[in-house]
Amino acid sequence: MPREQNRIQIPMEILLDSASGKREARISDLSIGGCFVDSIASFPEGERMQFELRLPDSTVEKMTGEVSYVIEGNGFGMKFVGLSEKQTALISWIITENGGTP
Repeated sequence: MPREQNRIQIPMEILLDSASGKREARISDLSIGGCFVDSIASFPEGERMQFELRLPDSTVEKMTGEVSYVIEGNGFGMKFVGLSEKQTALISWIITENGGTP
């Protein structure tokens, strides 16, 4: 099944805040609808969590995501939930600035 959005490969640091606590992680790809989180920690599909996305200018954007699938020992796909217009525009800008199409 084809993806709904185009993804770009981009490493970005995030701080996950889940039911099991806070932990540093990194995303390896990004789309307007979600990202892939590199993590050896396991989270159940459907779990919602807050996370902080660290931007290139060192600012932090707080968002909410939901685990959409898990690749054990590798990471998980996370779809964004309830993004504001500002957050959607920010993600679009990051994608465009890195050579992608939102």
